[in-house]
Amino acid sequence: MVSYFDSSVLLAILFEEGRREEAYSYWAEATNRVSSILLKIESVVSLRRMYEYNKAKLPGNWLSEKSRELDEYLNEASYRIISEKLEKSIYLNKDLAKCRALDAIHITTALSYREANNGENINLYSFDTAMHDLAEHFRFKTNKL
Repeated sequence: MVSYFDSSVLLAILFEEGRREEAYSYWAEATNRVSSILLKIESVVSLRRMYEYNKAKLPGNWLSEKSRELDEYLNEASYRIISEKLEKSIYLNKDLAKCRALDAIHITTALSYREANNGENINLYSFDTAMHDLAEHFRFKTNKL
């Protein structure tokens, strides 16, 4: 089954948050992991920001170790770039006015994966409330918050 991930799930694993085990189970059970190129960008920026804000408390090799771990996870997924086709889909879909711009890009990308999958529903995993609500609105199979 195709499973779409946003950065909240991957970051829960990397930052060893309370939902780490749940996040890892979604990742591990997915047979076809997909996302927007945003997953890469958001994850790298968040990782570096976490280090900058906490470097006094973190080991000196934390950033390099977590960057290596992130790269391993990112290599296990496929990505779509933000194309003119996705841009047009965002422009035409009035329901996306209810959400943040990055969420609109994620949802539109997930919709494009579903379309490419002959309309068969795909899983969409997120720990972000707004993104999760959007996934439910577009009738994706999703995790519980």
